[in-house]
Amino acid sequence: MPVIEFQNVSKSFRRHSGRALLRTHISRWFQPTTDEEPFWALRNVSFSLNHGEGLAVIGSNGAGKSTLLSLVAGLAPCDEGHVAVDGRIAALFELGSGFHPDLTGVENIRLNASLLGLSRARVRELFDQIVEFSGIGEFVDEPIRTYSTGMMMRLAFSVAIHLTKS
Repeated sequence: MPVIEFQNVSKSFRRHSGRALLRTHISRWFQPTTDEEPFWALRNVSFSLNHGEGLAVIGSNGAGKSTLLSLVAGLAPCDEGHVAVDGRIAALFELGSGFHPDLTGVENIRLNASLLGLSRARVRELFDQIVEFSGIGEFVDEPIRTYSTGMMMRLAFSVAIHLTKS
């Protein structure tokens, strides 16, 4: 059985013509205009990825790479077709997006892991592995704001990849 499978998946977005007042946005919800042509980020995409296989998504800006990854991660629904994922997915769009600069590495591991769906018990089990893989060891009790960008990215990446081990 495939780990990830796309069957004729399409995703579109509405184009916006610049800034609009709040009342304009609200009126569009109740009276959608039919003259706006949607932007199709993906059209009829089909593929399957089996356990142990890799997939590289390459393309120019606006080609639909992030949209495809959003659909895989379940962050957005597709407009047409079907997306099936067998297992857990950790989206790495914005590493460290759940981190708070005033919290320590320890506190941010717990916070970020819980935002990604790990239980407290599972975080306790994986904690030492997360810290070891990140390579921040002696700095784990320091506030994230004192970390270099690389240190923060390594910690965020370590939390995300350990999500798949649960």
